[in-house]
Amino acid sequence: MNIFNKKYKVDYCGKKFEYRNARDEYRAGENVTLYYSMIATDTDYFFSLDGAKLYIDYDVSKGYILSFTMPKHDVVLHCFSRNSMLRDVEEYHE
Repeated sequence: MNIFNKKYKVDYCGKKFEYRNARDEYRAGENVTLYYSMIATDTDYFFSLDGAKLYIDYDVSKGYILSFTMPKHDVVLHCFSRNSMLRDVEEYHE
């Protein structure tokens, strides 16, 4: 069996519906492009693929553009968000 015929899964951490163009599986080596448009103006977004920062692009009509080459294993795509209008509170330890 050719390695490029095997499909691997993407775990969207229960939020697949937030990504346009999202499929459950991709072939190893396939270029994956997803769009994340559920953007709040007072929130910062960060994306990771298998725990590594995923660099993103932005399009006014499509939102954030996430692109990666599907590796030869199942992956976890995670979106982290933080309200940027709230003041960061540092913890002080005595």
